[in-house]
Amino acid sequence: MQSYTRHQLKEDRFQEVTRGAIGQVQEHRRQLALLGVIVLVVVVAAGGFAYWRSQQDDQASAAMGQAMTTYTAPIRAEGAPTDPTQLSFTSAEQRDKEAEKQFQTIADKYQHTETGKNALYMAAAAALDAGRYSDAEAKFKKAADSGSKNLAALSKLGLASVYEATNRDQDAISIYNDLMKKPTESVSRERAQFALAELYERKDPAQAKRIYDQLAADKSPTVSQLAKQRQAAVKQ
Repeated sequence: MQSYTRHQLKEDRFQEVTRGAIGQVQEHRRQLALLGVIVLVVVVAAGGFAYWRSQQDDQASAAMGQAMTTYTAPIRAEGAPTDPTQLSFTSAEQRDKEAEKQFQTIADKYQHTETGKNALYMAAAAALDAGRYSDAEAKFKKAADSGSKNLAALSKLGLASVYEATNRDQDAISIYNDLMKKPTESVSRERAQFALAELYERKDPAQAKRIYDQLAADKSPTVSQLAKQRQAAVKQ
């Protein structure tokens, strides 16, 4: 999820300014000392930005680890004693609400880092788990617009799940078809096909079976086997 950072832009601008200044040195030798000061300031600024960015990434990653611990925490039976060495919740709703809050805090505080963008996606996922569909929809859309193509694809997949849960099947189908046309490392064509077929299982079993027939012929044994299993479920 690498991108062309502001640090790189600053370095490009520094090189451009330096080349222009050196071309003027012979005519303005007395300005050489000033150029040295400018170079020093730019280098220090670039180094300071790199250090700040590194610190931001480290802090965001640490917070993300804590939020993931919350998101995957076990649910204990009501009245069961708590284990002080392990975080747990009395209900999935309580856990998802707390996880969403933590992920959103990271997304807001570190919005310019990759971890912050990933946290926004996780906040949307937690909201979806909790049945907070309006919040999940808004967060998935924002994550799709702000992240890399891999994060955008995952966010669109999550958005399609929101549409299915809120009886907007045609919108979900449109997303699945788009993801199939533009597969990524995070959402392969096959993954989008499975999602589309599962949707059709409810409203058009014959169409679902046609998709599973295609997947059953896939070169990947894993894909083929899973498709055959789903075919059997549709027949029942």
